[in-house]
Amino acid sequence: MSRIWVSGILVVVAIAGLKTFVVVNFALPEASSNPALISGLFALFFALTAAVAYVSFTQLRAHLENLRKEKLAPGASEPVAKETVILRNAPHWGLSQAEADVAIFVAKGFSNGEIADMRGCALATVKTQLGRIYSKSGLASRYQLIAFVTDEVCSMVQEPEDASAQISTRTVLPLSGRKKPADIPAQSQVA
Repeated sequence: MSRIWVSGILVVVAIAGLKTFVVVNFALPEASSNPALISGLFALFFALTAAVAYVSFTQLRAHLENLRKEKLAPGASEPVAKETVILRNAPHWGLSQAEADVAIFVAKGFSNGEIADMRGCALATVKTQLGRIYSKSGLASRYQLIAFVTDEVCSMVQEPEDASAQISTRTVLPLSGRKKPADIPAQSQVA
């Protein structure tokens, strides 16, 4: 942190010195022999440049903090769920839809064999997709992926305004062999 401050002060001093040099040599050439005027101009330019740098720094820091909060906070239509974390990070990591689906299943705790069965693909395909997920996300194992997703969900947690904002896995994960909601018979109520 101290290197940032030292670098910032050096940049402000250099800019104030450059401004003083330009004004003294081009705007006020007769003032080049007056050290009090040169010192006053330097102090003025130093104060103005430092104020601009401080305001710019605080605005940039506030903007970056807002971006971080927006990334962590779910939107109005985005529930706090493992699917949300994966689907939010998939474009940043460069995951395909199939890789994102596998990552969601891993985050939910399914084994490779279970994932292959649910997706209707070979076990080798799931293993290959997991390898791509790990390399693209920078995570080394399924445990790191699960830990990452869990940490992100915990960061996103807020009081839900609407209990109906739950994500439907049926719409996010199209699976082979899964019955569509219209195909599932309505259960009769026991009197």
